[in-house]
Amino acid sequence: MRSVVRMSAILLAGVIGGAFCLWAVYLIPVENMQRNVEKSMDIFMEEGENPFVLNGYKGSSLDNYTDAIMLGSAVYGEGDEPAAVRAMRVSRASGAADAPMESLAMYLESRGTEGEHTDYARYWHGYLVFLKPLLCFLDYVQIRILNGILLIGMLSWIVLEFLKKKMWRGAAAYLLSVCSVFPMAIPFSLQFSTIFYIGNIALLLVLKGNSIWKEKDRYLLFFEIVGMCTSYLDFLTYPLFTFGMPMVMCLTLNKEYSLKDKLCFFLKNGIAWGMGYTLMWAGKWLVGSLITGENLLSSALGVVSFRMSGQAYDESLNRIMAILRNGYIYFNLAGVILAAAVLIWIFVSVWKKRDALNVAELLPLGMATCMPVLWYFVMANHSYIHYWYTFRALAVSVFALAMIPECIGSRTMEMKRAGKGI
Repeated sequence: MRSVVRMSAILLAGVIGGAFCLWAVYLIPVENMQRNVEKSMDIFMEEGENPFVLNGYKGSSLDNYTDAIMLGSAVYGEGDEPAAVRAMRVSRASGAADAPMESLAMYLESRGTEGEHTDYARYWHGYLVFLKPLLCFLDYVQIRILNGILLIGMLSWIVLEFLKKKMWRGAAAYLLSVCSVFPMAIPFSLQFSTIFYIGNIALLLVLKGNSIWKEKDRYLLFFEIVGMCTSYLDFLTYPLFTFGMPMVMCLTLNKEYSLKDKLCFFLKNGIAWGMGYTLMWAGKWLVGSLITGENLLSSALGVVSFRMSGQAYDESLNRIMAILRNGYIYFNLAGVILAAAVLIWIFVSVWKKRDALNVAELLPLGMATCMPVLWYFVMANHSYIHYWYTFRALAVSVFALAMIPECIGSRTMEMKRAGKGI
């Protein structure tokens, strides 16, 4: 009961705090932001909506289309509504139908005049809490550079933490999972970065503070907060990454848990993450409806229902096709090399340590491996249409499989200690 009260309090604080932060950044004048975005418009026009970082590899595609929506939402400054209302509506110029880059360019050329606009109220757009202040000082290209520096620093920190714990197999598994997301594209797209940051920071917090989170069921609160942050900062990209990566780390670190304990841990914290994610999102619809006086709930639920449907491009969709289409990203040389590396890594490690293999103990990792497949099945419409970035949830599967050698290696060490009477 105490956990329920604490989780409810955290959710309420998150919804109120999230709305307050958005209101605060909407008080910032947009003139400097507009000038900085204008400096980078040539990049958009030169690159196009979905350029490839690696020619011929769909997984390396950027999402300038959505980045233009994010920038357009950050710099839009028309209308005389209170900041709280604008923070809930999240309006942007829409001079060119379904062409956010062209709409943004047109708006910046004629800013100060009231033109056509559209609202994007169903998401929190919490990324604006960071993007608006950054745009006061940096242009889009400079933000990309900063993003790359921060991402490299974060990945290096995580690898070092693995090595500090003498988990070199875990470090190898982590790097394989990072390779599976086509990481060279992440710094260039704001759209892809938010989930990557949340998932990796959550993993880092587990690595550094597992003993703290285990006390008094704090992992329930941890995963709830991770789910809330995912809902607050992200569009619907590859959210499962933020649950799967830290969960695989938890299952690997807590070796003392029995199979039953691990299964219960997996399920209850999965529920906590899911509740944090969905209820935080619902909180936006509720708060947004109260502040704007409009019914955001009905339109948002309609979109969610559509994204979970078996329809795509006005045709019926076989949900299995949504799963296969995400796997299609790896039907190339890079995918073959990655798959071969993972399979050889697992086979060699398992063969060498086969005396320590306990298949039943690996069941929770098997469940983690299957999570993205289940997600694609449920979210068939979204996963089929946007497969070129939803495929990144499969990094969870790669991480879970590649962590098998780490689990077996740890069990081997325990058996050796026991044999020596340690």
